[in-house]
Amino acid sequence: MKIAVLIKQVPDPNALRFDPRLGDLVPGIQPVANEYDLYALEAALRLREQVGGEVVVASVGPARDALNRGLAMGADRAVAIEGEGVPGDSWVTATVLAAWLRREQVDVIWCGQETSDSGTGNVGPTVAALLDVPLVSNVVGWEFRDGLFEIEREIEDGHQFQEVAPPVVLCALSALPQPRLPTLRGIMDARRKPQERLSPADLGLDPEALDPLVRWEGLSQPVAKAAGIVLQDVPPDEAVEQLLAFLESRGLLT
Repeated sequence: MKIAVLIKQVPDPNALRFDPRLGDLVPGIQPVANEYDLYALEAALRLREQVGGEVVVASVGPARDALNRGLAMGADRAVAIEGEGVPGDSWVTATVLAAWLRREQVDVIWCGQETSDSGTGNVGPTVAALLDVPLVSNVVGWEFRDGLFEIEREIEDGHQFQEVAPPVVLCALSALPQPRLPTLRGIMDARRKPQERLSPADLGLDPEALDPLVRWEGLSQPVAKAAGIVLQDVPPDEAVEQLLAFLESRGLLT
């Protein structure tokens, strides 16, 4: 079985700092693999351990650290799609990944439910639509038997159970088993594993046609709000008196 895992490299969420003068994040934040994508990779590795085959990690845009982490965890090879036209928005990312996945003819595609930087949750569903394969989102449990996935997914009012056959796109949440830590041997082995560099043109795509549908105009910091006052276990008459005194002290009563 050929299993693809879509990984994005993001700024470390634990080290984010915002510069209001630049209207952007402070430069130099350590890049890391998106957390949900690591849960997806762990699921892919467990599937390979069960049925055999190959796990390929792929990313669009700069992702050296994230792909190396994937190889050190146990993926067989890595593919980085870089160059003119990428990275773009989630539509461009999904279009490029779908072109690569068609060429690879994978059986199962794992990805994170969303990313910690943009949080759109669009890439997995868009890839599934472009490939015309089933999608199961919010995956929190799975088993594979007799050629079928038995999927447990989280929904607004509980959990839902589904059966689906490959090919399929599965979007992972963090309720899945914890991603394994790379071992020293895994880190050493990662240096010898195949790593392929591709451009959109290599996949038959015209970089000039990869026009983002969404463009970021910049970041801003939410305006701080004053803390409110909450009255608890106060009789209604006394609460009214306190409210009137509060408003009068600030010149809000005439």
